[in-house]
Amino acid sequence: MDFADLLLRVVLGLVIGFCIGLTGVGGGVLVLPALTLLLRMNAVMAVGTASLYAFLTKISATFHHAKLKTIDWTLSLLFLAGAIPVNFLVARWIAGQGANEEFTAALKTFITGMVFFCVAMMVFNLARKILAQKKGDTNEQLSDRIAKLPILRRTLAVALGGVVGALIGATSIGGGVLIVPMLMILFGLEARQTVGSSIFIAVMLTLVTAISYFSGENSMDAMTAIVMAAGSLVGVPFGSKLSVRMPEKLLQVVVIGIILIAAVMMLVNGGSH
Repeated sequence: MDFADLLLRVVLGLVIGFCIGLTGVGGGVLVLPALTLLLRMNAVMAVGTASLYAFLTKISATFHHAKLKTIDWTLSLLFLAGAIPVNFLVARWIAGQGANEEFTAALKTFITGMVFFCVAMMVFNLARKILAQKKGDTNEQLSDRIAKLPILRRTLAVALGGVVGALIGATSIGGGVLIVPMLMILFGLEARQTVGSSIFIAVMLTLVTAISYFSGENSMDAMTAIVMAAGSLVGVPFGSKLSVRMPEKLLQVVVIGIILIAAVMMLVNGGSH
């Protein structure tokens, strides 16, 4: 890796870290387009690298939320009980497919679809918040009904954990974007608990994913992940400071726009091969 390559990775990490600090949106959905489009990684290596990056950038936030006691440990562990075994199996299988060009092309198409799906989830979540402010939060009724059925609530947490674990194992994205709406709508967690719990769940799953890809052949660029994570350490505080000065809805619209542009670029790039 020469100086130009190193600088590019630092700048990418700084910009993505800035976006994370600004909006709270997880790094995976921003990192994957950068790795595949700008650094020209194949899909398998991009997922492994993005997983390690996501883990490294979430470690400090996890300890911070643990100190603040904003993690619902019971619900988080139920999620992880379903997520970790599925995540491990899916990630190990995909990590072994790194030399299969046909598979990596199909995986890139699936990742592009996941990015579009995450954009749809973010739009849904934004619309839900706007409606909740106008009418009162009607989604609480669903979480209240689920809360009255503890066996269903536990089963649902394990099952949804399995789904999220599979998606993160396959793509490294979806942690925050998918987990946050689930925790708020279905399990009725408050905003602070939702953020803390989703970060803890995501850091555990990205760790398992990163370990699985690290053991595969040509399925991770660890140096790129480390350099980009170092850049993010600078970018996150700047984004966090700016976030308190900008309206939350405007921030979310900006990020949705950025991710949508990246998704379209991935789609066009994928279709050109």
